[in-house]
Amino acid sequence: MADPLPPSYLHILRSRHAQIESLIHQGHPKPVLLWHLIAFFLVLPASALLISHRTPARYLRPFILVLILGFSVEALQSRRILLGGNGYIVGLIAAWWSIWVMTLLVFHDAQRDFRRIERRPLEREDDRRESAETRSRHADGVRHAVASGGPPNEEYPEPLVWQTYPGSWSHRLNWVLGLLLNLRGPEWNWRISSVGPLPASIRTQLDPKHRRSRSREQCKKLPAYQDGKTRIRAVVFEFFKAYLALDVIKVLMMRDPYFWGIIPLSFSPPPAPISYILPPIPAVFRVYRLALSGIGIHVALVCITALNPLFFLGLSRAFPNASRALTAVPLDAPWLYPESFGPFIASVLDHGLAGCWSRWWHQLFRFGFLSTAQWLISWFPRRLATHTGFRRYLLTLIVFSLSGFIHASGSYTQFGDTRPISGTFIFFLLQGAGVMIQDLASKNLIPALFTTNSAPRWLRRTANATFAIGWLIFSGGYIADDFSKGGLWLTEPLPTSPLRGLGFGLGVEGEGWWCWSEPWFQWWDDGTFWGRGLRFM
Repeated sequence: MADPLPPSYLHILRSRHAQIESLIHQGHPKPVLLWHLIAFFLVLPASALLISHRTPARYLRPFILVLILGFSVEALQSRRILLGGNGYIVGLIAAWWSIWVMTLLVFHDAQRDFRRIERRPLEREDDRRESAETRSRHADGVRHAVASGGPPNEEYPEPLVWQTYPGSWSHRLNWVLGLLLNLRGPEWNWRISSVGPLPASIRTQLDPKHRRSRSREQCKKLPAYQDGKTRIRAVVFEFFKAYLALDVIKVLMMRDPYFWGIIPLSFSPPPAPISYILPPIPAVFRVYRLALSGIGIHVALVCITALNPLFFLGLSRAFPNASRALTAVPLDAPWLYPESFGPFIASVLDHGLAGCWSRWWHQLFRFGFLSTAQWLISWFPRRLATHTGFRRYLLTLIVFSLSGFIHASGSYTQFGDTRPISGTFIFFLLQGAGVMIQDLASKNLIPALFTTNSAPRWLRRTANATFAIGWLIFSGGYIADDFSKGGLWLTEPLPTSPLRGLGFGLGVEGEGWWCWSEPWFQWWDDGTFWGRGLRFM
């Protein structure tokens, strides 16, 4: 006889909270302390990047890197919390930060390779003098500033320049922190391709040669950027739309024991009102739950990423003087805040599974993944590393393996019965395999079936969408099951719930308007300096 279902999802949450608290007080696992995160994930990497190549202290960089990687491994092995998706955030951050720090300290030379867009006010004589001096000063082949700002234009009212590794400590600290805490690089020279090019007038200002080389046809292809007020209004609407959608999804999920992590994907029909709509076919139950899982992840990420323009663009426009005092980056420029996701329909129809992952889905980890993959490929024999087909497929395999690694690490640190390798990692590996299979099929089947070497557009789009959606349904269970078993959906993503406040939840004790009733932090002291501080709950 099957075990009876728990009274509610809140019962499972309270039970897990009691279990992990008991285990932490017994000494294993250990809590995650706030100052550990600040020290190892911010202070140490920033210190390594602040060390110039010209000083003997540069030999400390490898030592600092080992400390960071060592703490990441220790966090994966021993540190647990219930916040952040039932502990998912611990493994995800530890794994990603290892890749990111390696990207900045090993795979690239930040002092030589990276430049940032900064503002240079015309009225400040000392800035113009500094700019002139630094353009003519070189140290170890590294230029400290490039290009004096051009005249103001319609995209931004102040002249902008490319700023390389600064000479002064205060400026360098700001530059380093901006690099370290970036993901897609909208204001950097490594700005990822999926966020689109800079506005034409900004590109011309930063590189006067661009004015001469830019054709009228190229100008037409450049995207039109919204002004600041329009962008903020669009983001506010997007945020609240995603917020309400996430509330609906949370209510639907908490009515379904599958999302509690205690029944299989196709085991039983979803509860009312969904059961009245869907036909009683297990395959339909599977598709519904996979779709709800995917939409849930998507709208949650839309909510989170919308906070970036809401906070930085909104506050920089509300308090421009404070923004200028904080950083030389033009935080009030709307072209620094591109959309987090691309167009779904066009990406899938025109590019299939590859378009789903490279054009529609968020590209927050793209630069770190590509840098790691390119560095690894550089160790292959030149004949293989420069072979177009081999390089493309190997790059695909490495990038999806890295994505699988960081998400499997998140699964590993969850307080639940998860399958990091046979679940989450396999899912991402299958995505890479699917991209390669579709690419091979399009290159070999199309020439064999059509004498014109090109299928009709409608047929190509139908095949792309069919393969992409079919492959995601086939492989989606690996990660969806792991999310559910790990308790990802049990954690509360929203501070307030309009639906549950109005009585559309389960009606169990503890539900209501306010959802974050538990504390996030608690003072912890195990009797040692290392084990004393604010802990995440």
